This record gives sequence, structure tokens and C-alpha cells, in this order.
Amino acid sequence: MQYILVDIAERDHFYPFTLTQSLATCRVGIFTFKERWEQYTHEACGVYTAPYLQALYEDSEFLSTTESLFFINVACIPSEGLLKAINSLNEGEKLMTAGEKWIATKTKERQISKILLAEKPPIVFDEVSFVLNQLQLLSIHSKLIERDFKWVASQRKSEPIDPSNNVVNKDQIFIEKGASVLCANLNASEGFIYIGNEAIVMEGSSIRGSFTLGKKGVVKMNSSIYGSTSIGPYCLAGGEIKNSILMGYSNKGHEGYLGDSIIGHWCNLGAGTCNSNIKNTAGEIQMWNEFKGEWENVGQKMGMLVGDYSRFAIQSSINTGSYIGVSANIFGNGLLPKHIPNFTWGIIPGYQLDKALEDIHNWKKLKGFTISEAEKQVLKHLYQVNHH
Repeated sequence: MQYILVDIAERDHFYPFTLTQSLATCRVGIFTFKERWEQYTHEACGVYTAPYLQALYEDSEFLSTTESLFFINVACIPSEGLLKAINSLNEGEKLMTAGEKWIATKTKERQISKILLAEKPPIVFDEVSFVLNQLQLLSIHSKLIERDFKWVASQRKSEPIDPSNNVVNKDQIFIEKGASVLCANLNASEGFIYIGNEAIVMEGSSIRGSFTLGKKGVVKMNSSIYGSTSIGPYCLAGGEIKNSILMGYSNKGHEGYLGDSIIGHWCNLGAGTCNSNIKNTAGEIQMWNEFKGEWENVGQKMGMLVGDYSRFAIQSSINTGSYIGVSANIFGNGLLPKHIPNFTWGIIPGYQLDKALEDIHNWKKLKGFTISEAEKQVLKHLYQVNHH
């Protein structure tokens, strides 16, 4: 393992998703950030993240070695030119932009400060794009789907599209082995459509690209899905969805609207739950920034950000520009508060850790998984920080 993906300097800008995992394993489009880097490097990449998250990554033994490694800012979008520049680094050298944003370092050091600072003058490299924050994931989403689709299509052939489907622009549709897509409307005239291994698109569903459906994901009958939307592995999708990301293992399985939103892992939106993505006044939306601890303007259209393990009761009405923390069990009358912290019970903090862990375990069992000891320790850490 030569390449280590570092999110320590960037992860604060991607809350609530990076509270429970590294940015490296967040999924946008078909792949995670880590999986994209591995396609370029042709080898497994390590993850270097906050100390309380490091145990989630089994490849952490690099921290105790003394060999020279390439440490890469995971928020960089990989490209052949960028990888070539990284591979050209000598021991102790680092790449930075002209604006002094860190890109990569080759070093034997393991202390994050020494990796970021490095000992030699920086080599300036500006042919690089970064993902700056969690909101930007929605705006670059369609480009990542296009990039991911073309990579998949270069590696293998699509399964044939069943003739029961109504199809527009079949050359921009890719169906993996084991997937079932029957009696659906698939319109790839404005973006690519990817259906993952063993995924199911049920009859009557209408999908416009760009769209991805991950492994064993399910789109339920008569769903209406607009681009750009990513439904991650083991997710359930139903009702009306537009310009949204479900990172994985989450459910929005019933009628109701989801728009301009990012949903983390192991979340559940109860039947009839809807979110607002534009104010009645069509004015500027304010959203809570967890890292800065303040409200900030985020434009005219924004739905919600929902951290891992959070769940909504049936018929929940979610306000425009809502920030939802980790492991919240949410219910309440009328429009819900725009800021719902970690471990909320109803609409006030008070979800006890033992109960939260038990409930997460129950939800994971529904999909054939269990909560790991490392995940429990991450949640315990966050709970203690919240109750300090």
C-alpha cells in the first residue's frame, strides 16, 4: 500500500457525514471517494482520519511503519495528471495549489502536522479540482455520475435491457448482472442511468438520468425519480425523488417528496415524509453549519442533510435547509426544527446511547448486517462529546 487518503484537514466541512466515517468512504455517484482513487492508482488505498474514526479502517497498520508513502488529500478529484504529479514527488516533497491548499506529500512521517507541512518547499500544482464541502456534492453530482458510468462501461458490457421497458437513449444506460428492470420508463436523454448488481427497479417506475442505483438497491413500484440522483447500495427508494443522494443502506421507501438533499447511511424516512427545498418567499435559505456553529446562506434551493443512523416518523414535515445530526429518532407535529442535533429524541436531545445502539442494531438486522464494535465506539465518542 503506497497511497493513503487523508481527510483530517477537510472533514469539518462535510458534517454530518464525516462525524461517523472518513470522507474517503462517503459515496456520491456509483463509487466512494476511496474507490475512485483506487481505480486510478490500481491498488488498495489506506485511510488516515480522525483518531476516534481510525479503528473503522482495517488498513491502519501503515501508521506504525516507517516506509515512505504518498499521503493524498481525499477531497481532490482524481485525474491522470494529478496522479502523475503525485508519483513524481520525492521523499519530503509536497504538492500545493498556488493558493496554498494542500494536495499531497511523500514522506516517512506519520504525524499529521508534519505530513501537511513537510520539510521541503512546496511544488505548486494547479491542475486539480477539490470537493469543498457537503453542499457542493449536490452540484458536482451529475459530473461524478458521468465519470463513474464511463469508467464502468470501459471495464465491461451492460446486460441487455428487457423489452418490457420504455427506453430513451439506451446507449447511456448500463445494467449490471443480476439486476432486474421490468416495465419501467428509463429516459437517459439528459444523463446516464446505471443499475447495480442485483438491484431491482419495479414496474411502473419512471427514471430520468443522471441516476445510479447501487448493489441490491430497490426502486419501488411507480416511483418518480429525476436527475441527478444516486441511490446507494441496499437502499430502498420510492415516491418522488429529485437531485438527491442516499449514500447507502437507507430507506425512503414510500410516497412523499425528497429533493435537493443528502441522506447518510442507515437512515429511514417514514411513509408520507416530505422535505421542502424552496421557501414560500423563494428567498435565500439559511442552514446550520455544524463546524462553524452558525447559520449561513446556502442559496435559493436546498433540502436537508441527514447524518448516519437518523430516522423520521411517518408524515414528517421537514423544513427548507434542514441540518439533521447523527442517530436522531425524529417525530413531532408540524414543520420540524431546521437544526436537529445528534442523539435527538423527538425534537429535543435525549436519545440515550444504549437505546440508540440497540435501535441501530435492530435496523441493521433488517438488511442482514450487525453493528460492529468499532461503530459502537464511534457513536460512544460522539455521545460523550455531545454530553460533555
